[in-house]
Amino acid sequence: MFEETLDDLDVESPPRRFVFNLPFLRERIDQLIVFLIIVSSVLILIISIKFHLFQYWSEFLRSSKFLKAAAYPLLISAGSLISALILQTVLWLRYKPESLNGKEGEVDWPFVSVIVAALNEKELIGKAIDSIFGSNYPQDKLEVICINDGSTDLTFYHMMRAKQKYGDRVKIINFPKNIGKRRALYVGYKKSRGEIVVTFDADSKLGRGALRNLVIPLLNDRETGAVSGRVAVLNEKENFLTRMLAVRFSISFDFGRAYQSVFGTVVCCPGALTAFRRDLLASFMHEFLNQKFLNAPCTHGEDRALTTLILKSGHFVKYQSNAVVYTTVPKKFGQMNKMYLRWTRSYVRETVFLARFIFSRNRRKHRILPIIDFVFLNFLHPFHLFSLGIIVYSFAINPLFMIRHLSFLVIISFMLSLYYLRTNKSLAFLYGIPYGIITAFFLWWIVPFSVLTMKNQSWVTR
Repeated sequence: MFEETLDDLDVESPPRRFVFNLPFLRERIDQLIVFLIIVSSVLILIISIKFHLFQYWSEFLRSSKFLKAAAYPLLISAGSLISALILQTVLWLRYKPESLNGKEGEVDWPFVSVIVAALNEKELIGKAIDSIFGSNYPQDKLEVICINDGSTDLTFYHMMRAKQKYGDRVKIINFPKNIGKRRALYVGYKKSRGEIVVTFDADSKLGRGALRNLVIPLLNDRETGAVSGRVAVLNEKENFLTRMLAVRFSISFDFGRAYQSVFGTVVCCPGALTAFRRDLLASFMHEFLNQKFLNAPCTHGEDRALTTLILKSGHFVKYQSNAVVYTTVPKKFGQMNKMYLRWTRSYVRETVFLARFIFSRNRRKHRILPIIDFVFLNFLHPFHLFSLGIIVYSFAINPLFMIRHLSFLVIISFMLSLYYLRTNKSLAFLYGIPYGIITAFFLWWIVPFSVLTMKNQSWVTR
């Protein structure tokens, strides 16, 4: 999904050499990936039989009354999750980014306002603005609203340089003190004049065709209220962690948001690149600005909050895999944990809000699949904790069994990484294997800790 114009944007992670260079393989990549997923599933079954995992689990779960009782929810949950994953895969294989079907020359492109809120981004803010104006979107229908949110470095100076370079197409709003990203976006929205409002992160770079591709679903269907872009990793080659995160981001977007887009219910549009209908935003921006949870004002998770409000209004939310933005990810494990904490707190909060209407008749079509997906996604975390607890307990009884579990987990991580391989066609998909193991054993605490600290509204990564 990388674009040919990356060199123009000075991107640190250029397109890789494809694993599948032969035309025969490129044309049949979907069939090949499906075949590999089936082979991986068979390997999981073979390893389970070879290492007597089924036999051991059967004996282990019958060893006490507590474990006998635990076996039923464990098996039901596992069966439900496998069924849901199969359904998601079928939907994922159906996904394609929307196009104008050859009618590009007939399109009257809408005026677009890109809102960029920045706090201490002197290194990248100039390049970020350049990448917006370097896009192939009609330049006479494009404006950029830059908000300096109390930066203590030279961010405002670089904004002023961009203003001199691009003239009236750049508007600058300067706040001497930090007011928070949510309020900054609200002010930017009030000052904008575009029919389409696009949020864009100051530490990112925009692909040349991203804005056009992002707007297309809004042109095709009035019932579509928002469109998510694809977030790729700008500093992927910096170290081992950033390479793993690149795989994680790709699967999150090119699998997660892709299958959700098929039924128009992408549950989280990234702040890094999302397009909204201005007239739709007008109906709930006051609610967005004054959102509270547990009687505390909400200051983070503005991207999820806006997405939830769009879905609540009965509109579709879609994903365009060819609308690419490149963003900087954490390069240290501690920074990654803090990022996940902020994301998970907003995830928990917005899940509560989503549950209030997802089961209702708030839109005319595509109502059943969002409900199934909602239930599945909220099954994952308790299942993870429950199964991990039982695995750790089994290790205390028989340490050798943990080694068998690790081999089992490696195969599962390999199978999930194949979703990345289909889109990127690169051996970098192998970084998904260690990431899967790290997620299982070292990031399990993120969800329960986030639930216990929901009132913490700090940005935590600053």
